Amino acid sequence: MIMEKWDLYTRYREKTNEEYIRQPECMIPEGRYHLVVHVWIKNTEGKYLISQRAANRPTYPLKWECVGGSVIAGETSIEGALRETFEEVGVQLDLSKGKVLFSKIRNNYDGRKFRDIMDVWLFEYDGEAELSKATTDEVADVKWMTKREIKKLYDNGDLAETLDYFFCAVESVIPDYSDIIGKEVSGIIDRPIGSAHPRHSDMIYPINYGYVDGVFAGDGSEQDVYVFGTDQPLQTYTGKVIAVYHRFDDAEDKWIVSLNGEDISDDKILGDISFQEQFFYGTICR
Repeated sequence: MIMEKWDLYTRYREKTNEEYIRQPECMIPEGRYHLVVHVWIKNTEGKYLISQRAANRPTYPLKWECVGGSVIAGETSIEGALRETFEEVGVQLDLSKGKVLFSKIRNNYDGRKFRDIMDVWLFEYDGEAELSKATTDEVADVKWMTKREIKKLYDNGDLAETLDYFFCAVESVIPDYSDIIGKEVSGIIDRPIGSAHPRHSDMIYPINYGYVDGVFAGDGSEQDVYVFGTDQPLQTYTGKVIAVYHRFDDAEDKWIVSLNGEDISDDKILGDISFQEQFFYGTICR
């Protein structure tokens, strides 16, 4: 049996030059992550290619899902997505027809340890799946399904539960934040670096978190902000909004503020806010 090796990354998606051999249970050390891809394939009729896991799969046997799996050592995310699709359902996707919908850092989910950075891809494809060309026996069946049919699978407990984001994220329309990004804002830091969440004492803030004076969010409370640009706890701040973290499954978008106005990479932002945002699905909007 060939041992599957994964590259390990920091939470900022920086490759560490460390490798991990896949185990039945995740033993990846704290502070290290591997890359995972979910690949949603959609045709021009608006249907999605959904596959049924084989009965011998160790997790979620006979459940339905999108294509997905771990990126192996030496691969990029897109290379892993293309390989997994051909291995599982015999389809060769066109690189130019794909895009990342969002990325998510997962530590634990429903009692399971993941320690991964998950990229969710969407590809356009109008051909058919050819299981006879698949190079693994991981898939028992494939079908083109509408969103309503996928929801029925989910309601009946037949869809892999880790794909619950499909209904809020995959066809989500991203709001226009052009009137917000670039604004200079000021406010209060009520959860400074090093402080604990008021209801979850084991959640420690690695970044200053507060709100904007006089601005209210979709939930009726003050607009929340993550403030970048210092490693010291603050009480107040003034800075420039450089991005918005849009939550697909919640009314509370989070503004990303830079104290000095300098740009910050998506990987840096996601790495620093994942302590809290791992419990939601969302994407960084510029």
